[in-house]
Amino acid sequence: MIFQKLRVSATGRCPQLNLFYMIKQLAFIAGVLLFSNHLFAQSVLSGREENIHFITGFVQDRSSKLPVEFATVQLLNSADSTIIKTTVTDRKGKFILDKIASGNYVLQFSFIGYEKTIMPVTVNQQKENVGTVEIAVQSKNMSEVIVTGRKSLLNTSIDRKSYNVTQDIMAQSGTASDILKNIPSVEVDIDGQVSLRGSVDVMILINGRPSPLMGRSRAEVLQQLPANSIERIEVITNPSARYKPDGTSGIINIVMKKTVKAGWNGTITANAGNKDRYNGGINLNYKTSKLNIFSNYNIRQDKRIRMNNISRQYIDSSGKTESYYTEDNQSPARPLFNIVTLGADYTLNEHNSIGISGNYHYRKQTKHDVVKKFFYDKNYLLNGNYNRLRYDPEFEKEKDATAYWQHNFTKEDHELRVEFNSSASDEVEDNHYTNVYYFPLLPSSMDNTLIKQGDHQQQITIDYTNPLSEDSKLETGYDGSFNQRDMNFYGEFYDTAQRKFLKDPVKTNRFKYSEAIQAVYGTYQHSYGAFGYSAGLRAEQAFIKGNLVTKDSLISNEYFKIYPTLHLAYKLKKGELQLNYSKRVHRAEGDDLNPFPEYQDPYNLRAGNPNLLPEVTHSFEVGYKLQNDHFSFVPSLYYRYKLNGFTTVTVPLNDSVLLTTQQNLSSDKSTGLELIFSAKAGKFLSANLSSNFFYNQINASDLGYSSSKSIISMSMNFNATVTFTKTTMLQVSSNYRSARLTPQGKVFPSFVLNMGMRQDLFKKKVSVTLAASDLLKTLKQKAELNSQYLKQVSIGRRDARIIYLGISYRFGKVLKKSNEEKLQFDNSL
Repeated sequence: MIFQKLRVSATGRCPQLNLFYMIKQLAFIAGVLLFSNHLFAQSVLSGREENIHFITGFVQDRSSKLPVEFATVQLLNSADSTIIKTTVTDRKGKFILDKIASGNYVLQFSFIGYEKTIMPVTVNQQKENVGTVEIAVQSKNMSEVIVTGRKSLLNTSIDRKSYNVTQDIMAQSGTASDILKNIPSVEVDIDGQVSLRGSVDVMILINGRPSPLMGRSRAEVLQQLPANSIERIEVITNPSARYKPDGTSGIINIVMKKTVKAGWNGTITANAGNKDRYNGGINLNYKTSKLNIFSNYNIRQDKRIRMNNISRQYIDSSGKTESYYTEDNQSPARPLFNIVTLGADYTLNEHNSIGISGNYHYRKQTKHDVVKKFFYDKNYLLNGNYNRLRYDPEFEKEKDATAYWQHNFTKEDHELRVEFNSSASDEVEDNHYTNVYYFPLLPSSMDNTLIKQGDHQQQITIDYTNPLSEDSKLETGYDGSFNQRDMNFYGEFYDTAQRKFLKDPVKTNRFKYSEAIQAVYGTYQHSYGAFGYSAGLRAEQAFIKGNLVTKDSLISNEYFKIYPTLHLAYKLKKGELQLNYSKRVHRAEGDDLNPFPEYQDPYNLRAGNPNLLPEVTHSFEVGYKLQNDHFSFVPSLYYRYKLNGFTTVTVPLNDSVLLTTQQNLSSDKSTGLELIFSAKAGKFLSANLSSNFFYNQINASDLGYSSSKSIISMSMNFNATVTFTKTTMLQVSSNYRSARLTPQGKVFPSFVLNMGMRQDLFKKKVSVTLAASDLLKTLKQKAELNSQYLKQVSIGRRDARIIYLGISYRFGKVLKKSNEEKLQFDNSL
């Protein structure tokens, strides 16, 4: 069987190369261990010399008993009340004040809309735990109080960065793709393809789980998913063993909104754009002491025109030009996207809670493509011209349900959570093609392709967390994921003699694919004063089956793999230093393996490759976080060594037909420097600047190209918010991507500039926004392909300068900590 042979070949690499590679890895690991031991020794000696102590605890709301995030905790001198240390609480209300000398102090707790709370504390042991501190709401008319404390745009921890969408002033009228473009080191190209730190091998989750929406059509979904339905986006470049190792560049987790405010609350949003673009939504929730019911609905009606031009030169075996080809493609569409969410959480008692939620997504659009094709001889004389017209009404619907039970033990953060998720997706493309011939003049011909794809996924997770002590924590669990896909292609052509459509056996095929991955994991975290580490191990058993129904052929594969992770952290006086490692994998999906071509264009075919080996990546990262009250700076240096990397390759099947498929590279090495800088100038100005410098070296010798190619590229994101008054704001945003390398050519630079304003009214219950995207009409993507027998340049564009006018209304009669709604520019190409 094909997959069984692949398993043997994957382990049958040259022994000398494997030995050399292992020596390099062992040398690096030895260096990491020596570095960590050095840091540990320094931290211990420093603690002995300075008698360093730590103060920790939790802050919660006195009435609701919920944790208060971003509450300010200050350590004051008990003699003169001078401020010694300041920090803020995390998502669970937890705070830590480190490097404190023995003595008597005063702790002061404050947050907007709450009364200040103070308490004396005596520090005489290594870690002083003050327990849970309750703060009370200010005693005034709470029905009129709206708390507008802002979260930080960027939060970092030992293995992740979290970007709060609601704080990125542009989330009201755009899509998920628009938000992703504003996140450091995340890029979205003209086709909606998402990449992280220069690599498209990124796993995208929704609410921490795989979703059929993020499969074959994820680019389309992200370009239509309303941005104002998203709470935050988490980027994890070196995930711990708790997460699936898929995605060689890391994980992007899209967390949808789930309101948990007490009482009745809601938000209504509506936006109208030029050229008949509309979107809107409503969010509702009702919460008592034990029950929280939440729901939301979002709808988006878009209008998009995609334009693509191709110039191609065919070369014969002697290196001379054989013929030319040009193509002009226009693809207008009017997609409609709907998403509905309904769920409830219920606290059974002090230690147990349960919850259930469901989502329903429905999107549809009708494509009317016109592709003008011109064929020329070697002297550039026209010898053929026809138009290929496409009428394609298509839709996709996805439904999923999640249920969980969580048990909280007596000890803080000691918990057990069992969760089950099931989802199903059905996608249909009903393609009707007509070829209209102009030169030579011939009767028109017609052909159809009906594509039906079903995707079913189930996932069950059991996660156990035990804080063994104040300085250590154990996480362990089980993760079982199961996926079944059915890809059915039915082709037909019009027989002029019989005057009816007949089945086309060449274009008709069916491919069924199933995957079951069962994993157990464990991570152990420990800290020694300023030094901390987290070591993890994940063991996975995979069962993969493919069924080429049309050819009555079965393929299967089974394998067992171990994926280690290591995260080191050292706290400095003004920041934190991190060093992370993880072993990653990118498994071929059903579309990647399906060998049957898709005949959208009979001269440009696309097909999977059943001989694809899984990618394996060793990912290293060292980062530093410097933060104070006015700015934060997060530089990160990373290195990835990839074996059997996926790459897209286009080869000629004959003198006029091209086949685009995926193949494995011999190796791929990449090094990058990521810089993230955020600053505030009082209450008037805040700005964020991020850049990613990326060096990539690929070895494509297995594909018949030069032994290695390399390039240095970069991307840059910038956004600035000017607050003229408490209710009037202006934002400018821009994205730049430099040229980048492909095995057969390169992609040229691109740049876009956006601008928007927001005006709050009626005590910030109403917001009016105006957003304009691609002001300079510069958004395009140019790509170049050079091979032994083919040279090609393609340029893709879209209708530019999209403008949205929107309004949002927030209601509710209790104290609200409202995340400010933000504009989102439309830059989905």
